[in-house]
Amino acid sequence: MYKILLFIFLVSSASSLTLASDSKFMEEINNLAQEGYVDAQFNLARIYSNGESVDQNLELAAYWFLQAAEQDNRDAQYQLARMYENGLGVGVDLKEAFKWYKLSAEQGSIEAQYSLGLAYRFGIGVDQNFTQSLKWYKASASKGHSGSQYNLNLLYEEGLATRKDISDAIKWYRCGR
Repeated sequence: MYKILLFIFLVSSASSLTLASDSKFMEEINNLAQEGYVDAQFNLARIYSNGESVDQNLELAAYWFLQAAEQDNRDAQYQLARMYENGLGVGVDLKEAFKWYKLSAEQGSIEAQYSLGLAYRFGIGVDQNFTQSLKWYKASASKGHSGSQYNLNLLYEEGLATRKDISDAIKWYRCGR
C-alpha cells in the first residue's frame, strides 16, 4: 500500500519536480514498474515516449507499453498498436498493431475502435471486412468520435456492408463535421 501511495504522490507532483528530484522520481517509478505495477509501467512508457525528464527512448517506451498492455491496460494496448503501425521503437508490423487495437477496442477505447474501423475498411493488418468496419465505426461514433461519424457517413453513402441509406449518411455526416 505504501508503494502505491508513494507512486500516486510522485505522479501527482511530477509537474513540480526539480531537476535534482527527477532522478529520484525516475528511480521510484522504475522500481514500481519492475515490480509489476501496471500504472507505473504505463506512465514510465509515456515518460520515455515523450522524453519527459529523460532522453526520448522509443524502444524503452515500447517495452513498458508492452508490459502494461499484457496486463490488460487498454491505453497501453492502444499506444503499443500505434507504435507497431508506425514503426516507433519497434518494426512496422500491421498484424501486431491490429491485435493490440482489437484488444484495446474490446475494452472500450474509442480511438482503438476507430482504428479497427479503418483497419477493416481498408484491410490493414487484417482481411478487408466492411461489416466489421461498420461495427467498429458505430461503436466509436456512438460515443462521439467525429472520424468514425464521418466514415459511417461514407459507408452508408456508398452502401458498403449495409443498405445504401442517404438519410443515415446525412445524419452521420452532420455529426462528423
